[in-house]
Amino acid sequence: MKIGKLHSIFSVLLLAGLIFNACVLRAQDIHFSNWQMSPLNTNPANAGLFDGEGRLIFNYRNQWKAVPVPYSTFSFGADFNLQKSLIKKTNEAVGLMFNHDAAGDGKYQINEFKVPINHRFSFKSDSGLTVGVGVLAGVTNISISPNRLSYDRQWDGDAYNSGLSNGENFERQSKVFMDFGLGTVIQKKFNQNIKATVSYAINHINKPNLSFNNTSDAVLRPKHNESVQLKYSFNNISSIMLEYYGNQQQKFRENLAGLSYYYTIDPKNNTVFNVGILTRIGDALITTVGLEHKSMRLQASYDYNYSQFKRATNGRGGFEISFIYIYARPKVFVPKTRVCPVYM
Repeated sequence: MKIGKLHSIFSVLLLAGLIFNACVLRAQDIHFSNWQMSPLNTNPANAGLFDGEGRLIFNYRNQWKAVPVPYSTFSFGADFNLQKSLIKKTNEAVGLMFNHDAAGDGKYQINEFKVPINHRFSFKSDSGLTVGVGVLAGVTNISISPNRLSYDRQWDGDAYNSGLSNGENFERQSKVFMDFGLGTVIQKKFNQNIKATVSYAINHINKPNLSFNNTSDAVLRPKHNESVQLKYSFNNISSIMLEYYGNQQQKFRENLAGLSYYYTIDPKNNTVFNVGILTRIGDALITTVGLEHKSMRLQASYDYNYSQFKRATNGRGGFEISFIYIYARPKVFVPKTRVCPVYM
């Protein structure tokens, strides 16, 4: 085996080892079961990792609808491969993300604007190896509506009375802060049948303060994401994808693992049907179904909650729908050799 190939395999295995040893890392943030359909939220190094010039991404999640106040999350993203490299021997991509999340009786809302920038490296010694290093910078607004909450002081002895004073004084109900992150992605195509992708990202590295009153210890702790995808193609028609995605923020840990199957209905129009089953370990079973046609991909998922929280949700978890559109200029066929016309 060539030294270059050994080095590339070692690089993939080394990063995988670092990822799975990240359990010592320490929050709950917005999350999607269709995590692979929200690449910019997963890792800033995913910016530009597609065949084309531009990409649009849409995600929507409605969670715990059986609970009196359901949680909803919306995300929109766009990224573009730059035509001119900023750094020699690399390919750059830049993106833009907007995330909106609303939760609870008090309508605690998160609105984020973020810009991921990715530098992608390829190697002459190993054309099947690609390494991306991304940075993320953005601004976040958090807000709450305290008048929507109920308080002990509003109990008049017989019933709840919203007209009574709640006795609370909220100096601020909104806050804006900067947020930064880093990430890396390694893609390795071993042969025509096997392709692996390994990634790691860290968010909130600046530990922004979340307190409306700037309480010193109320900070957003770093969030660590890791993922592994291993795709095996049986032939040009069908393939399977083994998937793992995990994140940790302080003591809160989320692990997703599963298997997806892809079947090509029409190779000429790139029409591909996919179905998958995953589990958020200790919490929910997730089913996915999707369809890709030409430059568009649509995927939906549903979470079936099986944790102890199912008593409140009646087993109903979250519905998601995701959409991706990729713009690519038509490739002009240029023959390697000039062919003389044949005259009858």
